[in-house]
Amino acid sequence: MFKKLSFLIFFSALSFCWAQKTDSLQIELPAKYKLKLADSKQNTQMKMLEYIPEHENWENYSIIVTKLIMKNAVNVPLETVYEGHKKMTLDKAKGVTINEISRNKPGEREYVLFTVETEEFPDSETTESQVYYFVKGDKDIIMAISAIKAKKLPQEFIDEWSNIFLKSRIIK
Repeated sequence: MFKKLSFLIFFSALSFCWAQKTDSLQIELPAKYKLKLADSKQNTQMKMLEYIPEHENWENYSIIVTKLIMKNAVNVPLETVYEGHKKMTLDKAKGVTINEISRNKPGEREYVLFTVETEEFPDSETTESQVYYFVKGDKDIIMAISAIKAKKLPQEFIDEWSNIFLKSRIIK
């Protein structure tokens, strides 16, 4: 009886752990920024990781890199997530420019890479512009964002982070 109970508990625990596994995006963060994990939050729907330079804080960061994992969202069309994000940004900020840089070709892993530049966010003393990378994993949708406090992104920043995000890979 004990052996059967142990066997049942073992497989229940194993299936629970397996069900909790999420996809992740392995990103080679450039050493020049000296990024450290500054915040990590997780619930049943999402996991968020935020990185800022090691000697900076939330008030004075020069760059912030965020990974947001939407758990078990693989059945949501990536285009729906992209369009929803665009609408939310256009509704929330002033002077918004959104430029799509690239997206997957047929047969490739689904992704969209784009920039968002804003002149002003209500209730904020500074503005922020970002390079976004939305990609579908095997089970999850992952959003990677690199942002700086600027109304317009320098082309070198766009090129650098586009290259970094496109070289990233899904890991399980």
